[in-house]
Amino acid sequence: MQGKKAKHIHISEGMSLYTRDRSPFYWGYINIDGEVFKKSLKTDDKDEAIKLLTLWKDEILVEGKKVLAQKINVSAKKTLISNTKPIPKEKVNTTRRKALQITSSVVGAVTVAGFAVPFLSAWQPSERAKALGASVKYDLSKLEPGAMAVVEWRRTPIFIVHQTSEAIKNLPSLNQKVANPALEEGVSRTTNDKFSVVKGVCTHLSCAPKYHPEIEPKAWDEDWKGGFFCPCHGSKFDLAGRVYKNVPAPTNLEVPPHSFEGDTLIIGEA
Repeated sequence: MQGKKAKHIHISEGMSLYTRDRSPFYWGYINIDGEVFKKSLKTDDKDEAIKLLTLWKDEILVEGKKVLAQKINVSAKKTLISNTKPIPKEKVNTTRRKALQITSSVVGAVTVAGFAVPFLSAWQPSERAKALGASVKYDLSKLEPGAMAVVEWRRTPIFIVHQTSEAIKNLPSLNQKVANPALEEGVSRTTNDKFSVVKGVCTHLSCAPKYHPEIEPKAWDEDWKGGFFCPCHGSKFDLAGRVYKNVPAPTNLEVPPHSFEGDTLIIGEA
């Protein structure tokens, strides 16, 4: 590993390994809902580094749940205290005091449950998650040419682009500029030439590329024909998600399994 050149290895969405010239070890990169975590994994074995990276992500998620639960408990206690008014001792007898204590306990339990359930339920797997990424449907009739819609599938943003006739015409002219034309998939990389369907996750370090459909000179490309640009590290993709040459991203934007039924797009298994 000594003296190796820096490189990045995409493991899965939001998880990558990378190496540094000055370090013999693999470094881990984790992106959870926009929050980035990085650290040295203290190993130069790739398989061991992947295992350590996966365990580290699980630890981060578990710790996040604990912190959220603590915040919920503190918030519920503060709310219960602020809503409980002291009762003058001389105005209540022993029987009434006991009744009020029982009532307060019941109200407190309901209050805590009312605060905790909505927050904690967010950490529980949804029915869709339990189904391991059940299909998602989108009505294409409401998407104008040149516009892009974003839907979520398996907790991943999916970009749906309605290509204009000019964009469709320009795609073949970019074959010499992209690193992987993927001609066997068709230029649009889908069974419907009017629409491109790709995962909105950069294949470099799982950042979120931005949609720039304008056919005009850009700071990153004087001959821009429209596409996706990742401002984090400068990766470029055309409107079909094909990666340009000489950019950090190693491969095209991934195409999720999808199909078309009339004006309905089905993402995932039907």
